[in-house]
Amino acid sequence: MKHTANFAIAVVFLLLFTGSVRAEVEESPSLTIQDSNFWIIESIDQTTSSPNGNSTVSDGDYVRISMEVYNNVDLSINGSWELKVLSNGIWHTSMFQNESWLPYETKSPEITIGPMVEGTISMMFEVKTFDPSLNISVTKDIRVAPNPIIFSSAGDSVIAITGEPAYVGDKLTGSILVKNQGEVEGTVFLRLTHDESSTSYYGQNVTISPGSSREVSVNFEFPTPGMKEFRWDVISSIGGVSLELNGSHNLIIMPQQQVHSGINSLAWTISSGIELEYWVSLSDGPSREIEISIGEYQAGLFTELQSFPMKLDQGVRNLDFNIPNPDSNLDRIRITISPLDWTSGQIADLFVELTRPQPIIQITSCTQTPEIVDIHETVSLECIFTNIGNSDSLPGDITIMRVSDGMLYDEAGKKSISISTGESKVISTSIQEWQNEGSTPLQVRYSSGATLTTGNITIQANQVPSEGFKLPFDTTAALLGAVSGVVIMMVALVLWRVATERTPSTVTESKPSISRIEKRRESDKIEVSCPTCSQRLSIPGGHVGRVRCPACTNSFEVGVKNNPAVEGSSIEIEEQVEKENVTEEKFLNSSSDSDILSCPSCEQLLKVPLEKRPIMSRCPACRTEFKALRGD
Repeated sequence: MKHTANFAIAVVFLLLFTGSVRAEVEESPSLTIQDSNFWIIESIDQTTSSPNGNSTVSDGDYVRISMEVYNNVDLSINGSWELKVLSNGIWHTSMFQNESWLPYETKSPEITIGPMVEGTISMMFEVKTFDPSLNISVTKDIRVAPNPIIFSSAGDSVIAITGEPAYVGDKLTGSILVKNQGEVEGTVFLRLTHDESSTSYYGQNVTISPGSSREVSVNFEFPTPGMKEFRWDVISSIGGVSLELNGSHNLIIMPQQQVHSGINSLAWTISSGIELEYWVSLSDGPSREIEISIGEYQAGLFTELQSFPMKLDQGVRNLDFNIPNPDSNLDRIRITISPLDWTSGQIADLFVELTRPQPIIQITSCTQTPEIVDIHETVSLECIFTNIGNSDSLPGDITIMRVSDGMLYDEAGKKSISISTGESKVISTSIQEWQNEGSTPLQVRYSSGATLTTGNITIQANQVPSEGFKLPFDTTAALLGAVSGVVIMMVALVLWRVATERTPSTVTESKPSISRIEKRRESDKIEVSCPTCSQRLSIPGGHVGRVRCPACTNSFEVGVKNNPAVEGSSIEIEEQVEKENVTEEKFLNSSSDSDILSCPSCEQLLKVPLEKRPIMSRCPACRTEFKALRGD
């Protein structure tokens, strides 16, 4: 039994030792393939299988590839290696060979492939063993240059980046100068590839004539910060791009610049309107262009007031905005900041809530000094004005009005009185020569813009003592008035006499003016009666012949026919008499037995001498023309 137990222990120990050895072998890699950056790739002459001395692989070349494979364990390994080429997304086996490795042995397989085709050739070298979990592989890309080369670098074979230092969201530009050394015109463009984000950027096609050089560029940006490694290459539709027109580049992208804003102060007063001070800041980095838009809301409707661009430097910038005469319905203001041609983090709009200013003026008390005023004495008023509103008042006027008839005491008014918010202001005024007895209600008025405030006070005055009989007027003024009236009456009387003695003209407008002597001669006429109707007619004193009565149209003889010539003119005289009597009928007449007679229109008495009658006269009072006649 003792030997049996010892044997069992020995078997268990052997199994444990074997398992531990196998575990160590499985945990460490059995074979290792050399890093692809250290592979040997040579262009060879196909006829001699020797290197042809070219540093690059061109279209149509054969290449020899050599790499090392290490056995890392103290065991012999049997397996195989295989070289595959990627074509249209599928790996195709180009060469296969079985291989075995002794413990810690290194082998260097040499593989020849060709002819190569212009472009990028992706290859994979894979080693397989008896255990599939131990299989290993390494991939490598080989750039194959065109043959012949048409496009090459016209300067340094390094891409130039414009826009550094670069921040997240910045638009960058990569460019390189390309020369066409071929014999035909061709089109090329620049491509950037960022493998980490699987993003590619393509530039515009650029046509290059033979012998010319042009810049080829591409615009790109990165949405995240950090170190960015990307590949670039120039691509042509006709091929022939030199291998020097490709490479890689590292670029540091800084965190995105931030724009912030805020309100420093806000004031809305009746006198100055809205005065807003705000600030805008830019985080570390270069200067940036922004646009600021400011608008207002009225009853929920937005209206843009102004919009302007500006250059914002790193740090804080203070700005201000004024609305001299804002609408009373304005309830808030919005300020929007937008980046121009760059990307910033989200910029929150500034909303400024507004409260309309409203001064509320109260007249809390009014007192008079003295408490009871005497007539013709000066009374002083002292009133307390308090502003309990949320805004200073505009300069206003204070007036004192008598309630009974609305009379204003101009000398008691005050101009341009302004009362600040929360202020109680004592304002004194006075009324000279107080004239009212007893109680007189007054109204104190404060007017400022749309604000009107009133207060009441009753002035108490003593009664005027009785002084006996006293004329209700100034005797000196009455005496001067009486003297002035007498003088005016005398002057008026003289003018009236002059006017009444003048004899108004009886000549019609169509006749030329004649002298007073001629008028008197013409007025020496005689009166005759019509034998038919007894109408009294006025005819020239020397007239002899027939006369026609204008009333009954009867013709009759007057005077004696001593001169035949007179008969010949009797008809003319008759017509003249008729015209004169018709003219006379057009005028009013007045008669009296004395030099004084009355106007037939207004009964004004005037003097017309009897010896001058009958005569045409004019009333100096009503300007009526009438015929002055002798009394019967």
